[in-house]
Amino acid sequence: MTPRRPARAEVVGSLLRPAELRAAVEERSDPLHLGAVADAAIERVVQRQIEIGLDVVSDGEFRRWMFLNSFYDAVEGIATDRSAVEFTNERGEIVVLTVPSIEARLVKVDSPAAREAAFMARLTDRPFKVTFPAASIFTHPFGVSAGAYSTLDEFVEHAIAIERELIADAVAAGCRYVQLDFPLYPYLVDRDWIARFEAAGHSVSELLEKAIAADRAIVEGIPDGVTTGLHVCRGNYRSRWICAGSLEPVAERLFGELPYDVFLVEWDDVGRDGGYESVRFTPPGRVVVMGLVSSKQRELESEGEILGKLHEASRYLPLDQLALSTQCGFASVIEGNEIDEETQWRKLELVARVADRVWA
Repeated sequence: MTPRRPARAEVVGSLLRPAELRAAVEERSDPLHLGAVADAAIERVVQRQIEIGLDVVSDGEFRRWMFLNSFYDAVEGIATDRSAVEFTNERGEIVVLTVPSIEARLVKVDSPAAREAAFMARLTDRPFKVTFPAASIFTHPFGVSAGAYSTLDEFVEHAIAIERELIADAVAAGCRYVQLDFPLYPYLVDRDWIARFEAAGHSVSELLEKAIAADRAIVEGIPDGVTTGLHVCRGNYRSRWICAGSLEPVAERLFGELPYDVFLVEWDDVGRDGGYESVRFTPPGRVVVMGLVSSKQRELESEGEILGKLHEASRYLPLDQLALSTQCGFASVIEGNEIDEETQWRKLELVARVADRVWA
């Protein structure tokens, strides 16, 4: 099946690691150097995605410990054991994850995403995506240790310069779809995070301005013919999330001002995420990929349920500007979500089937 343009059935990025890959990681403790084991696993999952009928495929992020490693494995100056955040699931259970923090001025030492892109370009003619951290996550005011940079703005400018080099490397290696993951905006609509920011003396309006500026700057210079996507993620750690709240307070700036071809938005739970009305600010020619199928929960949604949600979204944005995906990847960290591989593939098959019905 020839992939559609624009894509209507997408995978967000990460996939559950198969048993043999997880065993190799446990044995070697280094996802970057799994050699033929990772190559073979990627070949299988790419072929499976093509057979399912996804318009854009991914290597499953099988060479990464977590989704951010396209940046963090490329630089020195990061500590991974100093900064902790809380993730929550639908049962209210909280898990603390230690996340990277900036401990010294960054130095680019590698370009791992370029190797990922080069392998995928050799493997398939199917459009594939390579993911990087959204630039606005660099503007998070709690992520840089004192002394690493004189100001947060100095760090953001430097991090953007490094990531633009990394993106250029991946494009040169054959990538034609660059996806930026986990921007700051969900933090700016979450009441608990807003309270933390304000208690520390940070204005949400100023944080929004800096987030918009960073997410605009990172895609400057990306050549024509390369799709740019922004994945509006609310956190995804072992079926848990970090942010909740409607995008409505930031929607006009987010959808109306950012120059991305595609916005992939988590919308698997409108009770937690708010309704679909914020897509009305999307300009003509841009696509919103509705993340309506949950990668967190085992229960398989019905086609009728997803069709109904798409038609509800089409009240605010025409169907020809919509597409479908899961709300996030299945394994933003190597352990993966609380879901099994068979269910993962059934959910991706559901995405493809519904897309065929709506955008045949």
